Amino acid sequence: MDSVLKHTGYFESFDGTPIYFEKRGEGDPIIFCYGVGCLFNHWSPQVRYFSKNHATVLLDYRGHHHTPIPEDKSTLTIESLSRDVIKLCDHLGFEKATFVGHSFGVQVLLKAYEQAPERFKGLVAINGVYRNPFGLMIEAENLVEMINQFKKIYNKAPGFFSTLWEKGVTNPLLVPLSSLTGGFNLSQTALKDIEIYAKGVSSIDVRVFITFFEQMIEYNAESVLSKISTPTLIIAGSKDGLTPLDEQKRMNELVYKSELYVVHYGSHCTQLDFPEMVNLKIQQFIESQSLALEI
Repeated sequence: MDSVLKHTGYFESFDGTPIYFEKRGEGDPIIFCYGVGCLFNHWSPQVRYFSKNHATVLLDYRGHHHTPIPEDKSTLTIESLSRDVIKLCDHLGFEKATFVGHSFGVQVLLKAYEQAPERFKGLVAINGVYRNPFGLMIEAENLVEMINQFKKIYNKAPGFFSTLWEKGVTNPLLVPLSSLTGGFNLSQTALKDIEIYAKGVSSIDVRVFITFFEQMIEYNAESVLSKISTPTLIIAGSKDGLTPLDEQKRMNELVYKSELYVVHYGSHCTQLDFPEMVNLKIQQFIESQSLALEI
């Protein structure tokens, strides 16, 4: 990755918020959108591979890492994130791009598609979320009540809760727990990648995380899926405990002529578990679109 020209910077989004981005390589653009609370590290194998022949672009969401929390906190929404993605295309002069999303990032891209479908050359959804991912495991009202309790605790003692959040997320005991819940495949994903992820999550303001977590639960893009006409690849992990395989199959049914590719033993982070396999599948997908355009 280091041998490829890297450009970093900020662009001004629709409301004046400075959004941080990184661009590597040249060629047909691929824009990567990570999950809630995640970081660029989740795309390292893909950026390293595709930046040799493509312009690969990453952006930090509002309140994530290099991008500050906006002055107007009411803009901490999926709709704002999707508008940021489109603004990024404008900033870089991309008329069209292939968009690759992971988990919550798929919701962001579905909202972006709803706003500007003409910008999509192709869509790749990895372990994607298009509606409440916990709906099959936890009753919606119970989940809402849990979030409300977190808010109450935070409001009573914000300093204590923030410290607890930072220490708790980076607790080594969470690594095996993440494996049990299907978050990572410990036999495939490097421990350092999981540790970097934990540190990244802990660095995010807990209020930002909770706000986007609520957004993820409340947003339902099922009606958008049936309207998608751009080529779509859905990559799922058979051992994903957070976005069940049935949900991925449902997405495949709703998106016209989409392709579903199931990675056996893939967890919720299939792109980190089996990067070579995922990269090859995305490459084949992109090449097939280019071939179709030539014909």
